[in-house]
Amino acid sequence: MIGRSARFLLPTFLLCFALPGFARAAALPIDLDDLAARLAPEIDKAGVHSIAVVDFVAADEKPTELGWYLANKLSDSIVLKSPATLVVDRLQLQQLGIVSLPVLVPDALKRIGSSTHADTVASGKIETTADGYLLTVALERVSDGSTITSVAYHLPHSRMLDLLSPAGDHASAKPARAGVMGVGVPECLYCPVPAETKRWRMNQGQNVILQVVISASGTAEKINVVRSPGYVLSEHAAEAVSEWKFRPAPGEDGKPTVVVVPIEVDFKSSRT
Repeated sequence: MIGRSARFLLPTFLLCFALPGFARAAALPIDLDDLAARLAPEIDKAGVHSIAVVDFVAADEKPTELGWYLANKLSDSIVLKSPATLVVDRLQLQQLGIVSLPVLVPDALKRIGSSTHADTVASGKIETTADGYLLTVALERVSDGSTITSVAYHLPHSRMLDLLSPAGDHASAKPARAGVMGVGVPECLYCPVPAETKRWRMNQGQNVILQVVISASGTAEKINVVRSPGYVLSEHAAEAVSEWKFRPAPGEDGKPTVVVVPIEVDFKSSRT
């Protein structure tokens, strides 16, 4: 049995709350199965044996929260749509320190190949458009840097994607720090625990620390991952917190205000 909990981490004190008995967060309909299906024929035709999906970057070549999230989703989808191709575990890439490479020059590709035995690397760029995000994914051979294919894929705006984008869910005033300078602390009213997943195993509890901007209406407005043992836990923690509802933090004047607060989501392993 897996128990989960969450808590606010504040500069001056710690507010903990256990979450047994809550319903799971609603499943978020975000996947890249259609994109993986478009890539599958090219993967098969090129005879790709193993592929590593590195974090996607923004148009300015910088890594973003949205980049790792979508790379994780594509990695999952390739497993489904190209079952004959080995997909490198993205936790392995994280441990090797090669999760995000803005410019995949030949030396970088060879480093990935020698470290993971992948013969192909999938990388991507994300551009923000008026109606969503344009994701361009390229498959490149490790051996010579040649491009197998490049596919553009449009994703409409969604709450989850917007929370992880550099701009956040929507523009707002600069958030205050919860719990300091007369600013209060938001109270979690509806906090379903992260859904269980069979994709990770552990003998000891692990946690994900998120930095979350909570709006004056009591919803998450932006999510950043501060610390995490791996992509899967980051993904589930962020998706869960995106659905949480809070009593807004009171500002110095007592009125609801936008605040930024660190939240720790604990994943604890136990036997029954």
